[in-house]
Amino acid sequence: MRGQALLVFQSGGPTAVVNATLAGVIEGARSAGFTRVLGARRGVAGLLAHDVVDLTLCDKHQLETLARTPGAALGTSRERLDDQASNLILERLRRLGVTALIAIGGNDTAETAQLLLSAATRAGFSFAVVHAPKTIDNDLPGNDHTPGYPSAARFLAFATQGLLLDSWSVRELYSFTLLEVQGRNAGWLVAACALVTPQDLRPHLRLLLPERPPLSREALIEELLTAQQQLGWLVTVLPETLRDASGTPIAGSAVRWVDPHGHVYPPSPAEVLAEALERRSGRRVRVIRPGALARSFIPAIVPLDREEARLVGWTAAQCAGAGHSGCSVGIERLSDNPYRIALQPIPLDVLAGRERRVPDAFIAPDGHAVTDAFRRYASPLVGEIDDATLWCSSLL
Repeated sequence: MRGQALLVFQSGGPTAVVNATLAGVIEGARSAGFTRVLGARRGVAGLLAHDVVDLTLCDKHQLETLARTPGAALGTSRERLDDQASNLILERLRRLGVTALIAIGGNDTAETAQLLLSAATRAGFSFAVVHAPKTIDNDLPGNDHTPGYPSAARFLAFATQGLLLDSWSVRELYSFTLLEVQGRNAGWLVAACALVTPQDLRPHLRLLLPERPPLSREALIEELLTAQQQLGWLVTVLPETLRDASGTPIAGSAVRWVDPHGHVYPPSPAEVLAEALERRSGRRVRVIRPGALARSFIPAIVPLDREEARLVGWTAAQCAGAGHSGCSVGIERLSDNPYRIALQPIPLDVLAGRERRVPDAFIAPDGHAVTDAFRRYASPLVGEIDDATLWCSSLL
């Protein structure tokens, strides 16, 4: 593979550190002996449109700036490949002299990488394909965590802390606050919202984890009404795709969006619950939806997250240069204290189109809080937390 061109693309939702992975790929490709490093703009859409930029001459200053910048510098998309599109891309890669491809993305991107590799194998094209993980959802099998999650988790942890203090302040105005976060079908981001909750306010924070779905929408509404009557006010964190125990979206059967990979996005469950709670309780409900802020808020970027993301990109390029293919760069945790990791190859079929959900050991028995085991897991990822007292129970 040495002496040829390596092509890299970014796919799926951006993160605060996905460009650090891109910088690592460029550095790793040079170190591995590739003579050219190319980037496809707009992910798979750019591959199909032959929209390619030469990254070979990026200098040190450009790479350092790139590594500190949130968002996807090459642009991204969620295009899904079929055999015809895969063959078209392979033919264009041949003409460019590309012998290795790095796909930066989540589980859908791993599936895309697998499809391209299969097409290359059928065509007899000697072609290395390596996946570099990223997703704030933290749901890639075979990984302790994924680049992008630590920074998003830190943002949501501190956002929830402030929101709890604000909600106590306006408890006479809003009895319910619904915080809707991303994460698709796994509750890693929901769980992160509990990491820096003031001790006195923990009873007022309720997590709705996808791993512990409510029996039904009506049952959930009754549960929240009862909790509010007991506590006076409540902050509830829920995922944007919350479903009940039967798999029915809490927001109802309407479909707001279906992406090319078949992922269904229903209307906002928080908005639907807010309307029902206001109608039933006669009290005001507010909805907070940070959305993309969690994956792009620069002050919340964890240095460790950026460093690991860059190392993952460098390692992916090194793997491709050594002729390894059909794998992803997995993060394995070796110890919590001191925190240590190792990077290891994971076969693409382990994570392509699959999801890793929050394990039972991280979820409290009542299903609405996290355990100390989760706090130990997340602590080195979210970074140093200022433990200065923010709450004085004697004033209550």
